[in-house]
Amino acid sequence: MKTIHDAGYTIHDKKHASCIMHHASLTYRLIYILFFLLFTIHCSLFTVHCFAAEKPGTTITSDSIEHERAESIYTAKGSVKIRQESTTIEAAEVKYYENISDIFATGDVRYNDAEVSLRSERAEYNLDKKTGVFHGAEIFFKRGNLHVRSTKIERRSEKEYFLTDAMLTTCDAALPAWSFQGKSADVIIGDRFKAWDATFDIKGIPVLYMPYIWAPVTSERKTGFLTPGVGYSRAKGLYYRQPFFWAIDENEDATLILDWYSKRGLGEGIEYRYTGVGNVEGTHWFYHLHDRELDKDYYELRISDEKRDRDSLLAYMDMNLLSGKDFYREYSRDRYERIKRFLDSTAELSIPMDNSRLYLVSQYLTELKEGNHTSEVAQKLPEIGYVVNPYRIGPVIFSLTSSSSNFWREEGVFGQRIDVYPKFSYSFGDRIIISQNLGLRETMYFLHRNEDEGYDDSIQRGTFDYNITTSSRFIKYYASYMHAIEPSVGYTFIPRLKKDQTDLPVFDSTELYSRQSIIQFSVLNRILDRQGEFFTLGLSGAYDSYGGDRPFYPVTAAVSIARPIRLRGDTSYNPYSGHIESINSDLSVNLYRAGFSVGERYNSVSNTMFYDIGVNYSSSKKLFTEARVWYDAKGGGIRDATIKTKYQEQCWAMTVVINVRPKDTFTERLDDYSVVITFDLLGIGSLKI
Repeated sequence: MKTIHDAGYTIHDKKHASCIMHHASLTYRLIYILFFLLFTIHCSLFTVHCFAAEKPGTTITSDSIEHERAESIYTAKGSVKIRQESTTIEAAEVKYYENISDIFATGDVRYNDAEVSLRSERAEYNLDKKTGVFHGAEIFFKRGNLHVRSTKIERRSEKEYFLTDAMLTTCDAALPAWSFQGKSADVIIGDRFKAWDATFDIKGIPVLYMPYIWAPVTSERKTGFLTPGVGYSRAKGLYYRQPFFWAIDENEDATLILDWYSKRGLGEGIEYRYTGVGNVEGTHWFYHLHDRELDKDYYELRISDEKRDRDSLLAYMDMNLLSGKDFYREYSRDRYERIKRFLDSTAELSIPMDNSRLYLVSQYLTELKEGNHTSEVAQKLPEIGYVVNPYRIGPVIFSLTSSSSNFWREEGVFGQRIDVYPKFSYSFGDRIIISQNLGLRETMYFLHRNEDEGYDDSIQRGTFDYNITTSSRFIKYYASYMHAIEPSVGYTFIPRLKKDQTDLPVFDSTELYSRQSIIQFSVLNRILDRQGEFFTLGLSGAYDSYGGDRPFYPVTAAVSIARPIRLRGDTSYNPYSGHIESINSDLSVNLYRAGFSVGERYNSVSNTMFYDIGVNYSSSKKLFTEARVWYDAKGGGIRDATIKTKYQEQCWAMTVVINVRPKDTFTERLDDYSVVITFDLLGIGSLKI
């Protein structure tokens, strides 16, 4: 067995048994012999040849090795493996130039580190600089799941690679579903890739040529084009949407939108988003579209800013403005926007104090229903208020709400209102709890444009309300659940007001505060198990001694089920008409891969009955389908129907949305259907082309 020590490297071969050691003292020799014996045992157990580098953490193993002493070149053959910290290089044959740390590897070369796995036919690599060239290579970037094939890969640094005749994809298959082919490309690990003279291929077939392309391979935000959407609408023709993402800074970005409708025209939009110090964040959206067919310009503005902090100033603004109330019905891709009744804009400033707060709020409602006019809606512009949170004064709990509001509208009565409403509460009892509440309310009105409707210029309304409620709880425990019954009986009194104090325009619910002498009764059933409350059923009613020949209120029942189905609903029954007056319910069921939901809104007074029905099914992890229908049971029939299907593979996804809207006889809108298709290349962010 032969062992060679030269310039700090040790070579071991079982065929020889001699040892040569240079420049060492007796002590050094003894230590070296001990180290050598341990190293020899390790190498004998695992390889035929073991070569340990002078640099810490670097070893080379192989079946055999030759050393050219004059030029300090080592040639290792057979199962060569180089280990350096977290990096491993394997090959059939390696020539190592010790003085300059260059490696020339051939025969199924494999490179692996924390970021990259690579295979090539041959490679030149420098162990110190961690740079090199790999020929006929396949490389896998672990961050971003990016696969690259190239005739030549040049590693310029630990992060950057330059490629010749490259194929790039995030698909794992040998024949990828999609890929980019480029004459040359540049990749930075965890950042982006660039390619020149490139094509986009589907299953190896070129479908789109691009002189230049840029895309991120990271979860971080990067500027570039996002995946477009294409579609068709009977009323609007062919459709194409191209979004562009702009990463302005670490705390702000924007998305620019271009919509093209072959029959209608172009739409342009921009959405700006930001976050700031002090829990400040916001989103601003502006959109314009010129409809050639209607010869009409649509504008949409949405501004949402907020500063949320429990211990300091709170500011919130949500402004939504439209130039045409039919914009959502014509162009929105959100079905809930298409059926929205009001568009609400609100701005609020709140200053927290010790157990109280001072606020300033403005609210503007845009009427979206055809036939109704925003000019008739009372707008709160603005309202200033002071609120005292409930706190205990001896045995009594005190609270206060007060406000000064300015109501304005283009048509009809408008004016100002001051409302002050302090409350005092007191409770006692253990098994039977008796709670009392006394509220003192003073409201003043200053009205304008009121002569035609017969209202006084100024009105003052002062009154009080008193409530007493007796409640209890009966609990019975069973083996796996608990049943609780909570009955209560209460009485509310508001004295009769003079006629001139009740003859008021209705601005909001404050004007509905009127005389009462009502006995309320209710009973609530609750069932709880180890997972919590899963069933409640409540029944309530009231008797008003001021009600004349119809003193009883409608009887209301409310139910909630959490498992195994989810149900929330309430209904009211009118004992005088003998009919159900209203039904509101939401039911959803999930069974294995399928789901079903239905919501009902019924009101006999307004003669409306709507159903919102949804069905979804997932045949596998790859395919998901959902259908939703908005149905008017009072003659309108199907008002809106949408089918959404998403198919997702390992590296790509496709979403198809089909929307059908029958003819609307009220608005004279013609029937329409549309199809929108969106593709996503998974693992690839925004693109620059």
